[in-house]
Amino acid sequence: MDPILILISKDMNGAAPEEIQVIPYGVKIKTPKGEFTMDEESAAAVMGAFAAQKNQMVIDYEHQTLSGMEAPAAGWITKLINKGKDGIWAVVEWTEKARRYLLNKEYKYVSPVFSKRISDNRVLRLINVALTNQPNIDGMVPLVNKAGYFDNEKKEDNTMFKELLKLLGLAETATEQDAIAAINKLKEPVKIIANKSVLDALGLAETATEAEVTGTILAMKQSHDQIGTLTTAVNTLKNSLTARDAAEAVAVAMKEGKITPAQKEWADEYAKRDLAGFKVFVAKAPVVVVHGKIVGDDKPPEGGIDEVQMTVNKQMGISDDTFKKYNK
Repeated sequence: MDPILILISKDMNGAAPEEIQVIPYGVKIKTPKGEFTMDEESAAAVMGAFAAQKNQMVIDYEHQTLSGMEAPAAGWITKLINKGKDGIWAVVEWTEKARRYLLNKEYKYVSPVFSKRISDNRVLRLINVALTNQPNIDGMVPLVNKAGYFDNEKKEDNTMFKELLKLLGLAETATEQDAIAAINKLKEPVKIIANKSVLDALGLAETATEAEVTGTILAMKQSHDQIGTLTTAVNTLKNSLTARDAAEAVAVAMKEGKITPAQKEWADEYAKRDLAGFKVFVAKAPVVVVHGKIVGDDKPPEGGIDEVQMTVNKQMGISDDTFKKYNK
């Protein structure tokens, strides 16, 4: 497509065109100010920026709006249209003065003012459009040939790039490739090993690997299992000692005549459950059996245990050693 925009491209028999092309479509379109690109990505950016703007966009004469001088409008752009390969078009409401200029062919061309991205020269935003008969290029003008405007755009773009580097944690001297690499790294999926509370409980740093977390948990589990085994062994020993002490206490109570053989089962259970309480009971209980006798009055043999006593001891679960210890 010829990039030159001629406003008489429509039938000009008594009427100014209602639609005009403002940015041609193309890749690396050459101009004296450098190349620019208007592709699908650029078109979407231009259309989005225009849609976010509440005020209508001006069409002036010879870019006077940018000069700061009096700049009467030649018309107003009310809508942009993306026509794909035909570029970006504008729906225009012309002033009567501009209509006369166009009908008389006193103005024949338009020059768009737009900003482009320095990194890839893509057009990003349409700023305004001007009627002119002496465009700086033979066709569309990507940037207004007004001193300082391009520099201001470049300065603004550079400031934005520096802010981006700061957000990415990069130095101001970082290149565009460095920024792209940092952004791609942020796009990589992050694997969460464990949250901070879990890592703190395990005594690990926030940078701990999955292997460190797994190994620490398994080590703690093994320690817990060992503690459980030791606890079971201690409880078994404790219960054994408690049973022994209870049996000895019951034997002493029977020797002292505080309980009868018929009470032994009850006494064993009580002593195992609450040895201290059983000892209090024995201390305060009256003698119910003749002191020193459990059954019979026969004199025991020299060893201290006769046949009857051995039978009684066996029935009551009292060992010979325990009986001898308290049967002086």
